[in-house]
Amino acid sequence: METVDGGWTAIQKRVNGSESFDRNWSEYKNGFGAAEHSYWIGNDVIHHLTKENNSSLYVSITLQNGRTLYEMYDRFSVSNETGKYQLFLAGPATGTLGDRMLNTGRSDKNLSGMYFTTQDRDNDGNGGANCAVNWGGGWWFNYCHEANLNGPWYPAVWRKAWSPTLQDGSSVRKTMMLIKRH
Repeated sequence: METVDGGWTAIQKRVNGSESFDRNWSEYKNGFGAAEHSYWIGNDVIHHLTKENNSSLYVSITLQNGRTLYEMYDRFSVSNETGKYQLFLAGPATGTLGDRMLNTGRSDKNLSGMYFTTQDRDNDGNGGANCAVNWGGGWWFNYCHEANLNGPWYPAVWRKAWSPTLQDGSSVRKTMMLIKRH
Protein backbone atom coordinates (compact mmCIF):
# COMPACT_ATOMS: atom_id res chain seq x y z
CA MET A 1 0.00 0.00 0.00
CA GLU A 2 3.05 2.26 0.07
CA THR A 3 3.85 1.89 -3.63
CA VAL A 4 3.34 5.13 -5.60
CA ASP A 5 0.69 6.67 -3.29
CA GLY A 6 -0.92 3.33 -2.38
CA GLY A 7 -4.28 1.90 -3.43
CA TRP A 8 -2.83 -0.92 -5.56
CA THR A 9 -4.29 -4.43 -5.94
CA ALA A 10 -1.83 -7.27 -6.46
CA ILE A 11 -2.88 -9.49 -9.37
CA GLN A 12 0.33 -11.55 -9.44
CA LYS A 13 2.97 -12.30 -6.84
CA ARG A 14 5.85 -14.77 -6.84
CA VAL A 15 8.28 -15.09 -3.96
CA ASN A 16 10.04 -18.42 -3.85
CA GLY A 17 9.09 -20.72 -6.69
CA SER A 18 7.05 -23.06 -4.49
CA GLU A 19 3.93 -22.33 -6.59
CA SER A 20 4.13 -23.52 -10.19
CA PHE A 21 2.81 -21.03 -12.75
CA ASP A 22 2.85 -23.64 -15.52
CA ARG A 23 -0.94 -24.00 -15.34
CA ASN A 24 -3.86 -24.63 -17.66
CA TRP A 25 -6.51 -22.22 -18.96
CA SER A 26 -9.04 -22.98 -16.22
CA GLU A 27 -6.51 -22.38 -13.44
CA TYR A 28 -5.48 -19.03 -14.90
CA LYS A 29 -9.15 -18.15 -15.41
CA ASN A 30 -10.07 -18.83 -11.78
CA GLY A 31 -6.77 -18.02 -10.08
CA PHE A 32 -4.45 -20.13 -7.94
CA GLY A 33 -1.99 -19.95 -5.06
CA ALA A 34 -2.17 -18.08 -1.77
CA ALA A 35 -2.00 -14.30 -1.30
CA GLU A 36 0.55 -14.54 1.50
CA HIS A 37 2.97 -16.42 -0.77
CA SER A 38 2.64 -16.72 -4.55
CA TYR A 39 -0.52 -16.41 -6.61
CA TRP A 40 -2.37 -15.37 -9.74
CA ILE A 41 -5.61 -13.60 -8.86
CA GLY A 42 -7.43 -15.01 -11.91
CA ASN A 43 -8.09 -13.68 -15.40
CA ASP A 44 -11.83 -13.30 -14.71
CA VAL A 45 -11.03 -11.09 -11.71
CA ILE A 46 -8.43 -9.11 -13.68
CA HIS A 47 -11.03 -8.50 -16.39
CA HIS A 48 -13.63 -7.43 -13.84
CA LEU A 49 -11.19 -5.01 -12.15
CA THR A 50 -9.94 -3.47 -15.42
CA LYS A 51 -12.93 -3.56 -17.79
CA GLU A 52 -13.51 0.20 -17.40
CA ASN A 53 -10.09 0.74 -19.06
CA ASN A 54 -9.04 3.19 -16.36
CA SER A 55 -6.34 1.20 -14.56
CA SER A 56 -2.58 1.50 -14.40
CA LEU A 57 -0.19 -1.46 -14.19
CA TYR A 58 2.87 -1.49 -11.94
CA VAL A 59 5.35 -4.34 -12.45
CA SER A 60 8.11 -4.86 -9.90
CA ILE A 61 10.97 -7.32 -9.74
CA THR A 62 13.04 -7.58 -6.58
CA LEU A 63 16.50 -9.00 -7.12
CA GLN A 64 18.42 -11.36 -4.84
CA ASN A 65 20.53 -8.39 -3.67
CA GLY A 66 17.37 -6.58 -2.44
CA ARG A 67 17.21 -3.99 -5.24
CA THR A 68 13.73 -3.49 -6.72
CA LEU A 69 13.23 -2.53 -10.36
CA TYR A 70 9.86 -1.45 -11.72
CA GLU A 71 7.95 -0.40 -14.81
CA MET A 72 4.61 1.42 -14.74
CA TYR A 73 2.12 1.54 -17.61
CA ASP A 74 -0.49 4.29 -17.70
CA ARG A 75 -3.32 2.11 -19.06
CA PHE A 76 -3.94 -1.59 -18.52
CA SER A 77 -6.99 -3.74 -19.14
CA VAL A 78 -7.85 -7.32 -20.02
CA SER A 79 -10.89 -8.49 -22.00
CA ASN A 80 -13.20 -11.29 -20.87
CA GLU A 81 -12.83 -15.01 -21.56
CA THR A 82 -14.75 -14.77 -24.85
CA GLY A 83 -12.11 -12.24 -25.94
CA LYS A 84 -9.36 -14.66 -24.81
CA TYR A 85 -8.31 -12.23 -22.05
CA GLN A 86 -6.77 -9.92 -24.62
CA LEU A 87 -4.24 -7.49 -23.13
CA PHE A 88 -4.54 -3.74 -23.70
CA LEU A 89 -1.64 -1.51 -22.66
CA ALA A 90 -0.97 2.16 -23.29
CA GLY A 91 1.82 4.46 -22.25
CA PRO A 92 3.66 6.19 -21.23
CA ALA A 93 5.71 3.43 -19.66
CA THR A 94 8.15 4.66 -17.02
CA GLY A 95 10.53 3.01 -14.61
CA THR A 96 13.85 1.27 -14.08
CA LEU A 97 13.10 -2.08 -15.74
CA GLY A 98 12.66 -0.78 -19.26
CA ASP A 99 9.53 -1.23 -21.36
CA ARG A 100 9.40 -4.86 -22.48
CA MET A 101 5.63 -5.12 -22.98
CA LEU A 102 4.37 -2.14 -24.95
CA ASN A 103 7.19 -0.71 -27.09
CA THR A 104 9.94 -3.31 -27.19
CA GLY A 105 11.42 -2.06 -30.46
CA ARG A 106 10.12 -5.16 -32.27
CA SER A 107 6.46 -5.45 -33.24
CA ASP A 108 6.62 -9.24 -32.91
CA LYS A 109 7.58 -8.87 -29.22
CA ASN A 110 5.09 -6.16 -28.19
CA LEU A 111 2.41 -7.64 -25.94
CA SER A 112 -0.44 -5.13 -26.17
CA GLY A 113 -3.27 -6.67 -28.16
CA MET A 114 -2.10 -10.23 -27.48
CA TYR A 115 -4.39 -12.96 -26.23
CA PHE A 116 -3.62 -14.99 -23.13
CA THR A 117 -1.94 -18.34 -23.85
CA THR A 118 -1.60 -21.39 -21.63
CA GLN A 119 -0.22 -24.86 -22.23
CA ASP A 120 -3.68 -26.05 -23.32
CA ARG A 121 -4.83 -22.89 -25.22
CA ASP A 122 -2.49 -21.62 -27.94
CA ASN A 123 -3.54 -18.02 -28.63
CA ASP A 124 -0.09 -16.50 -29.20
CA GLY A 125 1.26 -14.83 -32.33
CA ASN A 126 3.82 -17.56 -32.97
CA GLY A 127 1.80 -19.30 -35.69
CA GLY A 128 2.65 -22.88 -34.82
CA ALA A 129 4.55 -23.59 -31.64
CA ASN A 130 2.79 -22.81 -28.37
CA CYS A 131 4.88 -20.23 -26.46
CA ALA A 132 3.45 -21.36 -23.09
CA VAL A 133 4.65 -24.90 -23.78
CA ASN A 134 8.04 -23.71 -25.06
CA TRP A 135 8.71 -21.06 -22.40
CA GLY A 136 6.52 -22.13 -19.46
CA GLY A 137 3.72 -20.34 -17.67
CA GLY A 138 0.59 -18.65 -18.96
CA TRP A 139 1.12 -15.17 -20.43
CA TRP A 140 0.22 -12.71 -23.18
CA PHE A 141 2.72 -14.12 -25.65
CA ASN A 142 3.34 -12.64 -29.08
CA TYR A 143 6.24 -14.27 -30.95
CA CYS A 144 7.00 -15.15 -28.08
CA HIS A 145 8.14 -12.49 -25.54
CA GLU A 146 10.70 -10.16 -24.04
CA ALA A 147 8.92 -10.31 -20.66
CA ASN A 148 7.33 -13.31 -18.96
CA LEU A 149 6.82 -12.99 -15.22
CA ASN A 150 5.12 -16.40 -15.08
CA GLY A 151 7.99 -18.48 -16.48
CA PRO A 152 9.61 -21.40 -14.63
CA TRP A 153 11.24 -20.35 -11.36
CA TYR A 154 15.02 -20.61 -11.08
CA PRO A 155 16.89 -23.05 -10.96
CA ALA A 156 14.67 -24.26 -13.80
CA VAL A 157 15.45 -22.47 -17.05
CA TRP A 158 13.54 -19.17 -16.80
CA ARG A 159 14.74 -17.30 -19.87
CA LYS A 160 13.86 -13.70 -20.65
CA ALA A 161 12.13 -12.92 -17.38
CA TRP A 162 12.41 -9.26 -18.48
CA SER A 163 14.92 -9.02 -21.32
CA PRO A 164 17.50 -7.55 -21.64
CA THR A 165 17.47 -6.34 -18.01
CA LEU A 166 16.99 -9.90 -16.76
CA GLN A 167 17.97 -12.50 -19.34
CA ASP A 168 17.15 -15.30 -16.91
CA GLY A 169 15.48 -15.66 -13.54
CA SER A 170 18.56 -16.55 -11.51
CA SER A 171 18.75 -13.09 -9.89
CA VAL A 172 14.99 -12.77 -9.17
CA ARG A 173 13.78 -12.93 -5.56
CA LYS A 174 10.22 -11.65 -6.06
CA THR A 175 7.87 -10.42 -8.79
CA MET A 176 4.62 -8.50 -8.50
CA MET A 177 2.01 -7.09 -10.84
CA LEU A 178 -0.18 -4.40 -9.30
CA ILE A 179 -3.14 -2.50 -10.71
CA LYS A 180 -4.85 0.69 -9.62
CA ARG A 181 -7.78 2.65 -10.97
CA HIS A 182 -7.14 6.25 -11.95
